[in-house]
Amino acid sequence: MIKKALYTALIAAVASCGTTKDSTKETIVKGDIDNKTASSVSATETEDSFWGNLLAEACRQNSKENICLSPLSAQFAMAMIANGAEGKTKQEIYDAMQLGDDANARCRELLDNLENKYCEVKTANSIWIKERFDVKQEFIDTNKVYFDALVERAEFNDETVERVNDWCNENTNGKIPSIIEQFKDNDRMILLNALYFNGKWNKPFSEKNTTLQKFTTEKGEELKVPMMMMRANNPYYADDMLAMTLKQYEGGYSMLLVLPAEGVGCDEAAEYLAKDFSTYLKAMETCDLTLSLPKFRTDFSGSIKPLLTSLGIKRAFGSKAQFGGISDEALYISDIVQKTYINVDETGTEAAAVTMVSVGMLSMRPQKIEIMTLDRPFFYAIINYNNDVLFIGKVGNPAIK
Repeated sequence: MIKKALYTALIAAVASCGTTKDSTKETIVKGDIDNKTASSVSATETEDSFWGNLLAEACRQNSKENICLSPLSAQFAMAMIANGAEGKTKQEIYDAMQLGDDANARCRELLDNLENKYCEVKTANSIWIKERFDVKQEFIDTNKVYFDALVERAEFNDETVERVNDWCNENTNGKIPSIIEQFKDNDRMILLNALYFNGKWNKPFSEKNTTLQKFTTEKGEELKVPMMMMRANNPYYADDMLAMTLKQYEGGYSMLLVLPAEGVGCDEAAEYLAKDFSTYLKAMETCDLTLSLPKFRTDFSGSIKPLLTSLGIKRAFGSKAQFGGISDEALYISDIVQKTYINVDETGTEAAAVTMVSVGMLSMRPQKIEIMTLDRPFFYAIINYNNDVLFIGKVGNPAIK
């Protein structure tokens, strides 16, 4: 049977193809973490966190010093494609992406509640189908209802490439101006998701406190970088593996900042945190924290297919893929590409992402005083009140723009 390809994306495209330790922190907070005051953020306590495992794999598989990904964008894209998946293919996607059996309803809820009057947060989905390629109506209708997916039929030519890229540019406020250069001969459909975030810190850093300070890269190189600094009451947790705090934006979003202990890699610390993310969040205690954070800006682009394969999505990428809910043609995912952007400064954070999945045929004054200086490689996550992770990343060299 002729194999055909389908592309999905937080930008996705469909194609048809032929055949086929000791911590350096000043204070260690330890004890029975299950008895700590619960954080306002909730999390699944019985399963690994998808975002942590994704970041751990990205750190292991990527040689770049700075990484930025959007777990939520990837989850939206894969949830859309999963509406046409069947059997083991669908189960692998759900398990690896931590979607849950109510994925569509959960995504619908997220779409309805992402934005508030304080933070600009928006996401958009679209499906572009090549003329004369038959796609089952139920697949289209489901993605319209739950994802507000715009559905367009078009010839896959240069004009459509321009329209797709214009859609990306518009839905990321110009931060991701393009996702595709040209269609392949076997492309039949692309599914796109774009995600944009712009939030102001609840307590901004004062520019007068930003000074050039030392930052040691993963390669051991010592640099002078603009380091922001502030002292405030912040939630904080530390143990022999890592230290972490939440820096809050206006409107309920937060940036989780995680500094691995000396000798602990970002991949190891991310995987460690992912094992019981909810418990570590609950273990955080408000303290008088002096926080030093480098300003940084990161652009990232690349395939995340190897990462998702490592996390357990295997069948969808091969000849045994089951996507009968999309078309009577045999389909498989040929690639998943994500582009991201993030900029962090004294006032807040702006971030954007587009994912392309190519489917081929086939408070009281605290007593504790802590210091957290992120002067060596660290990682971060932008999360909402319900622990949904919009963006994650590693900063190995903040001097790289």
